[in-house]
Amino acid sequence: MSYEQLSNEERFSLDIRRTFLLGTYMNEWGMPESRIVLSKTERNVHVEIYYFPATSQSEISRFVTVGLSQAARPSGEQVSAEWMLALPSDLGGVSVERVNTYLADIITHHIENAPDSDIPRVMKSSTLAPTEWNATALLIDELRGESEALELIHIGQETVPLLWVIPITPDEADLILEQGIEEFDTHVDSSDYSIIDPQRP
Repeated sequence: MSYEQLSNEERFSLDIRRTFLLGTYMNEWGMPESRIVLSKTERNVHVEIYYFPATSQSEISRFVTVGLSQAARPSGEQVSAEWMLALPSDLGGVSVERVNTYLADIITHHIENAPDSDIPRVMKSSTLAPTEWNATALLIDELRGESEALELIHIGQETVPLLWVIPITPDEADLILEQGIEEFDTHVDSSDYSIIDPQRP
């Protein structure tokens, strides 16, 4: 649903949530460069995706949600988490628009199909991923490599976790599913490639 279609109470709630979340993000990463909005008119789903480009201080680009935590699954249960996708400054050879499309597709799939926000969660290789990426599967896990202030964000009496959305290769997805997240962490630690590089072999 568009922002205009929300009730006054829903708009107020979203505005408060955005103030807390976006303020926390900007405190860590500076100004966002752009925003897109993902809306579903038939249910209470209004998710904003903000793009924080790499800077001279950090070569990491970030795409982060506002409002995903309030999105309702078909069961009526809320997602109750926000997401952050980190990529190298070149975005793995694709445009900001392509990453936004991919993330919006993944968010929609997660809302409609995942029973809960338990982590770690693996999505096997998908044609939704950019063809330029070798990392066509996805891992949703606890936040890593960021400030502790981002792990759990307080919004009034509510605490919202910020989860890490990590493009992973099909082999890495199989490794997690067959041997567990610890084996994946060992693999990452011994790799010559950055975990945020979706073009890694």
